[in-house]
Amino acid sequence: MRVITLIFMILAFMIGGACAGVLFKNIENRMDGNDYSVVEKAQKQIDELKQAGIDVTKIDDPQAKASLELLEKVPPKWKVDYAGPLGMLVAFLAFVMVIVAFMKKEFIIKLSIIVGILGLLLWIISPDIPGGKYSGINPKTLSLIAFVGIAISSVCAFMSYKLYLKKTIVIA
Repeated sequence: MRVITLIFMILAFMIGGACAGVLFKNIENRMDGNDYSVVEKAQKQIDELKQAGIDVTKIDDPQAKASLELLEKVPPKWKVDYAGPLGMLVAFLAFVMVIVAFMKKEFIIKLSIIVGILGLLLWIISPDIPGGKYSGINPKTLSLIAFVGIAISSVCAFMSYKLYLKKTIVIA
């Protein structure tokens, strides 16, 4: 039974770890080199209009409408900055978890819980960037696939250690 959980752990890691690892490049490709200085200028312009008492949703100025569309389209900077490195960290920790699961160490219990929580956090903070005509998968969807794979891998690693303990208790 432990062998089956290890096989599922490896398969789930291959899917989840790959998706978490490429999330950084996916987000970078989706941003199309958009610099946040443009976003900051648009936010400043909208704030100035609001301070002047103008309702920005009902204004006919095309530049203000373009600024509003840009602010709606571009995700927050912190999501773009942190989601990619967190994805690489989750992929690395999941790889370490797979190795430790084969070593039959008690540390796997804590590590599998940490990896599962970090996978969930990755999915929560991933930006939802819509794609263009020829672009690939949305980063939010990619992080969801990564989370499911990492969660299954974590559960299998946890269970493989519990099955190992059960086997040693039965033998003893």
